[in-house]
Amino acid sequence: MLISKARQELDRLAFSLIQKLKPAPITVGLSGGADSTLALLVACKMQEIDPRFTVLACHCIHGLDADDPIWLKHCQDLCLRLKVKLVTPKLNIVYGNGVSPEDASRKERYRALLENLSSNGYLMLGHQADDQVENLLLALKRGSGPRGLGGMSAVTCDNRGTVVRPLLDLSKKDIEKILTALGFDWVFDISNTYLKFERNFIRLKVLPLLRERFIGIDKAILKSSKLCAFEHDLASRYAETFYAKAVDDDIFYIDKIDIEDQALTFFVLRRFLFNFSLSAPDFNTVAACYELIKASNDQEGVVKVADKEIRRYLNTLRIVKKSTPPEKNTLLILHKNETLCLNDFAYSLQKGSIKNKSFILGSDNVTLDFTYSGSFKIKPVNRVHSREIKKIFGENLIPYWERAAYPLVKDQEKILALGSVCALGKQEELKAGDAYYLQIKNLKTGKFI
Repeated sequence: MLISKARQELDRLAFSLIQKLKPAPITVGLSGGADSTLALLVACKMQEIDPRFTVLACHCIHGLDADDPIWLKHCQDLCLRLKVKLVTPKLNIVYGNGVSPEDASRKERYRALLENLSSNGYLMLGHQADDQVENLLLALKRGSGPRGLGGMSAVTCDNRGTVVRPLLDLSKKDIEKILTALGFDWVFDISNTYLKFERNFIRLKVLPLLRERFIGIDKAILKSSKLCAFEHDLASRYAETFYAKAVDDDIFYIDKIDIEDQALTFFVLRRFLFNFSLSAPDFNTVAACYELIKASNDQEGVVKVADKEIRRYLNTLRIVKKSTPPEKNTLLILHKNETLCLNDFAYSLQKGSIKNKSFILGSDNVTLDFTYSGSFKIKPVNRVHSREIKKIFGENLIPYWERAAYPLVKDQEKILALGSVCALGKQEELKAGDAYYLQIKNLKTGKFI
């Protein structure tokens, strides 16, 4: 490719994004490979055209490959040549127990990139047309619907912010020709040859056979992907009203949608799940959630999605971050001015009077008792009769998966409260000066329960 043609392509890519985006900081995910190198050049060209676009390169050090120092040195030299600031976060990649190295690396990489993204900035990635083809085949393998099959967009706004992919209409060969003409080199990642990775198997084994047998298969796959994206867009617009009625934050209200309309329910469910995951949920996950919707018992099942669980409670589906409560046989002393961390929950005594929750503290500590059964009876504050604890939980809408985190609060043998749910005794006996309540914080979610 002539250098003039390569420069025209670079200008085209930069101007195309400038027309779509307001000026803001750009963080480029820079591996040092050909794709991310060209993405960085596009960002630099945007800054050259309009200095209100600023560029930061982010090279993630995975710590899994002996060639990491080679990649780092290449990226440092490249950024020095382009006069671009470079940050190099080290990743903590933990895989196993059903989590593949690919998924673990991807999750950690996005975490690091987003930590280096300005609040109003753009994350620029080097995905290109070959990635789109591979993605569709991988999505088919996962059983994805139109959203997954629709592939990536040049500009995507989601819970990560705004992700920009300027190279989606270029193949790997196109990108390498442009870089060669412009006088830039790149590093080859040897891990791209490892067939244990699904994407590499698709790239190195499946696609060569398809291309040999079917001329133009890449264009056909990209066309199908584009049509799937169009179909998903149309369906999204149709389902928007139904989604707004059925979903509020992380709660899916079952009675707000006609669950006999399986197509509509599946679509709304998939969007509900997608909002809490970076990838489109597969058919089996959505089908399992649909079975939860049709179940008659709140405790009939749980659906796991990444590090979260989907559970049914009181005619709703809830997205729950998996949290481990204290052990059932636990009996511990909690002192004033102390925070006690038990698995994924933190317990502390707070001074103050809260209606029906505060109690008088006779000493400088209480006992947290997790040994009780749900059938044990207590008499909540200002109640005439005793009630089983499980019924008190139900009255206060405490989901069954959280209940094990609530201890009985005791002063020696006297029960003062049921966790942060209710106190015992007479509320009118409280004085603001000696009233306390138990505060419980879920460390996984950061919320008080």
